[in-house]
Amino acid sequence: MENKKQAVLSKGILEMKFMKKTKEKVQKEMEDAEGQAMYSSEITNEMRRNGNLVFIETSITSCKNLIDGRLSFGGMNPEIEKMMANDYFRLLEVEEKRKEKDITDIEMAEGYSSLVNTMGKKFTCSKDKQVKQSKAKHRLKKESFY
Repeated sequence: MENKKQAVLSKGILEMKFMKKTKEKVQKEMEDAEGQAMYSSEITNEMRRNGNLVFIETSITSCKNLIDGRLSFGGMNPEIEKMMANDYFRLLEVEEKRKEKDITDIEMAEGYSSLVNTMGKKFTCSKDKQVKQSKAKHRLKKESFY
């Protein structure tokens, strides 16, 4: 490959009225070259090959989970009603999957009660702990007596 050197236009020529577009083009090329030099170590060849991935959504309905604008009731437009029913059943299936439980209610209750006991022990003061221990000792003495 041949290395072609581009002619660099002087600043005075670029300042002329009819050279505005060329001046903008030259400035853009210089900025791109500086940016590539600055980020050459961070931008990989994969990134250069794949290019920019931009997803454009033309409607706000999917972003805000809104319903479609066309509705039909009472058999006025059967095609729309069929689409509405399909969407409704699809949403029900998604909701059912979301409601599936990973643990049972009993396991949850046991975990919650142990959490309450643990937190209760953490925030009891030392005097309360001594009182509970003395009551437990007193109870043991009574049981051993009978």
